[in-house]
Amino acid sequence: MSSRPSRGAARLAAILDALPDALVLVNANGTVVNANTIALEAFEAPGTALVGRGLLDLLPEFDSRLIPGSMRRPDQRDPRGRTKPTRMVARRTDGTEFPVEVTSANLENGQQAYDGYGYSGDELLMLVVRDLTGTVDTEAELARSQRQTEMILRAASEGVVGTDTDGRIVLVNPAAAQILGYRAGELGGKELHNLVVHSRADGSPFPYAESPLADTLRSGRKHRVRGQVLWAKGDKKVPVDLTTAPVRDGDQLVGAVMTFTDRRPYDSVVDEKTALEQAHADELERLSEEHASDLTALRQKHVTEVEELLERHAEELAVAEDRYAALGEREKDRYEALSGRHEQLLTLLAQSLRGPLDELRRELAVLAADDAGQLWPEANQVLHHLSAGYSRITQLIDNVLGYQRLDAGTEDVTRTKVMLDAVVAAGVEGAVELIGPGRVQFAVHAPPIEAEVDPQRLAVALAHLIADVAGVDATGNAPVSAGGYMDNTVVVAAAQRGEVVRIEVRGPYAAGEGIQLHGGIGFTWEHEAHLYFKRAAGDELLFGPGHRLRGHAAEAAGLFAGQEVAV
Repeated sequence: MSSRPSRGAARLAAILDALPDALVLVNANGTVVNANTIALEAFEAPGTALVGRGLLDLLPEFDSRLIPGSMRRPDQRDPRGRTKPTRMVARRTDGTEFPVEVTSANLENGQQAYDGYGYSGDELLMLVVRDLTGTVDTEAELARSQRQTEMILRAASEGVVGTDTDGRIVLVNPAAAQILGYRAGELGGKELHNLVVHSRADGSPFPYAESPLADTLRSGRKHRVRGQVLWAKGDKKVPVDLTTAPVRDGDQLVGAVMTFTDRRPYDSVVDEKTALEQAHADELERLSEEHASDLTALRQKHVTEVEELLERHAEELAVAEDRYAALGEREKDRYEALSGRHEQLLTLLAQSLRGPLDELRRELAVLAADDAGQLWPEANQVLHHLSAGYSRITQLIDNVLGYQRLDAGTEDVTRTKVMLDAVVAAGVEGAVELIGPGRVQFAVHAPPIEAEVDPQRLAVALAHLIADVAGVDATGNAPVSAGGYMDNTVVVAAAQRGEVVRIEVRGPYAAGEGIQLHGGIGFTWEHEAHLYFKRAAGDELLFGPGHRLRGHAAEAAGLFAGQEVAV
C-alpha cells in the first residue's frame, strides 16, 4: 500500500496543530470527536478530557441548530455552511469560563479533517474558537478610556475641535459648539477654516495657508495665538485665545486639535474695570477741585492760629522768664542770707562758743584737781562730771565743724594704710573719754587687717558707736535700768569675710534707728552696731544724711555725713 495518504494526513495534522486558534470537530450528535493542540490547551483541565464532551457543555450559548444532526435548521444559512464570528462565553472541562469568538463551518459528504483516527461519520461541524481573554480586557480599558475622554471633553470650559489632515471637523465638544453657536451635529465634516476662521477681526480675508491650523497640519508645529477672532453662527465675532497642536498615530500625522477660550467674559471684566477706574479718577479730580479752596482756607487759618499761638507763647515765656528771674534773685538773696548765717554760726561755734567752753573745761579741770584738798568729795565729783560734759560738748562742736569743712571743701579725707586693730584701739580710747573711766567694761577682738582709711575720723565714729550702745547720750548720762542689775560689758569685734571687713559693737542698750551706706553697704543700729566696708581701694563708705538718729549714733553720722571714705 502506498504511504502517501498517511504522510498527507500527518502533514495536515501538523498544520492544524500549528494554527493560533483552537480547532474542534463535532459529529452529528454534537460530541467533540477531535481537536488540535491549541483547543486541548484552552479547554482541557488536568485530569479531564476534551474529546467525547458535548459541544453545548463547552459552548452553552452556541446555536444548537447549527449541529449537523439537529432537526431544526437556521432560518438564514450560508450556502457553504459557514457562520460569522460570534462572541460568547466558553466553559472549560473543570467548569471555569472565559470569553471566546466562535466561527463554524459544515464538512459534508464524509470529509474528514483527520484521516486515520477511526471516525467515518457522514457530516461534521468544524469550529474555530479564538480566546478573547486579553482582548476583552483591552477593549474594556479602551472603552473606559474613551468614556473618560468624552466626560473630560464635556466638562471642559474651553472649546475643543479636532480635524483630520484635510482640516475637516471630526470632533467637537459641547463648549466649542456653544461658543460658536452651532449644534455639534452641524459641524461634523465641515472645513474648520472656511467655517469659523475665514476672516480677520477687521473683516479682511484670512487665507487658509497663513492660518495656524494649516501650519500645524503641514509641519506638525504647535501654535499659541492671543486675541484671535473666530466667526460664530450668524457672522458674529468671538474674540478667543487659541492653541493648535498636532495629533499623531505613532510617527504619522493624522490630524490636529484646536482649543480656544472665549475672551468675552474677560474682556467684559476688563472693560468694567477700566470704566470703574475712569469713574474713580473723575471722582477724585472732582473732589480735588471741590476741596482745593477748602484746603487753602484751612491752611491759611492754621497759619494764622500758629502765629497767634507763637506770639502768645512768646509772651508767656517772657512773663515766665521775668518771674523765674525774680525767683532766682530772691533765692540768691536767701542763699546769701543763709550763707551769711552759716558763716556766722561757724564763727560762733569755732570762736565765740568753743573757745569759752574749752576755757571753762580747763578751769573746771583745775578746780576738780583740788590740789589743796579744800573741796568736799561731792563737790569734787560734780566738778569732774561737768568737766567731762564740757569735753563731750567740745568734741561734738569739733565734729560739726569738721563736717562743715569737708562739705565746704576746705578739708579733705586723708587716707593712709593702717592696721585695723590700731583704729579699733583708738576708737575704744575715744569711747572711754566720752563715757567716762570705769563706767563700762570692754571685750575687744581686732586682728591686724590692713586697710586704707582715714584712721582719725573712723576712730571717732567708732567711739561714738561704742558710747551709743553703752547707753551714754550726748550729755554723758546713762538711762536707769528698771530691772535692777545690767551687764555693762561692751563687745567690739572686727573680722574679715572675703573682701568685706565687719566691725561689730554689742552693748546693753539699743543704738540709733538706722543708717544706710552708699553702694548697698548696710550700717545697722540695734542692740549691736555693725560697720561694714570693703578693703579694696576706691570703694566708698557714705553715711546718708537726714536719718533719724539718737545719741552718739547721730554724732557719728554727723562726722561722716556727705563724706567718702576709701577703705
